Amino acid sequence: MREFASWTGHVRLLGLLAAGGPILLMVACGSAGSQLPEGMPTQEGAEFRNTPAPTIEGTIGDCELGPGADCPGVDFSNQDLGEINVGYGQLDESGREGADLRDANLRGARFVSSNLEGTVFEGADLREANFQQANLANASLFGADARGADFAGATLDSGEFKEADLSGSDFTDAVMKGGDFSRADLSGANLRGVSLLGAFLTDADLSGADLTDANLTFADVTGTNFEGAVLCNTKMADGKISNEGCP
Repeated sequence: MREFASWTGHVRLLGLLAAGGPILLMVACGSAGSQLPEGMPTQEGAEFRNTPAPTIEGTIGDCELGPGADCPGVDFSNQDLGEINVGYGQLDESGREGADLRDANLRGARFVSSNLEGTVFEGADLREANFQQANLANASLFGADARGADFAGATLDSGEFKEADLSGSDFTDAVMKGGDFSRADLSGANLRGVSLLGAFLTDADLSGADLTDANLTFADVTGTNFEGAVLCNTKMADGKISNEGCP
């Protein structure tokens, strides 16, 4: 059992339950950021230790993470890039810092089932990258080249994909609610069964895309190009069902 008390005189009291009964240790705190004295023993079963919290290195495999990283084909599957301490990045709504991979070469990289929440991929080369079942909520792919990438089953809620080239990509059953795809190129993309509820598709190119069973309710489709798109059992922005282009 551990109890903490704070006095005006910046004195910290820690009550530790030991075999012989409570032991009262008084530790003077010189400032709010002071640490326990060096060499203070750690008791078995105690909930604290005099060591800093470990950080995950900003390197995976041979890839040193950061803006402009050159990591084509690297396997990041099942990683949590939202916790990697690389000294920069953006904070998402939960206060996590996502890795900053803007302008990185990640062509053919694998991010299967990875947590990429808040990660920055702005201007990155993500061609043929695999994001199956990944969490890309609040991530930014602004201006990224993700042609032919695989986002099947991924979560892209509230992500920023403005001006990204997503042509020919696979988004089967992906959740894309509230995402910003303004001026994005989604031509020829597989969007079967996706949820684009409340998404921004302003001036986006969805020509030739397959939107079978997709949900675009409340999406902003101002200037969106649907030429040649398959709209089969597709719930449009106004809530109406479209069956244009059904086989």
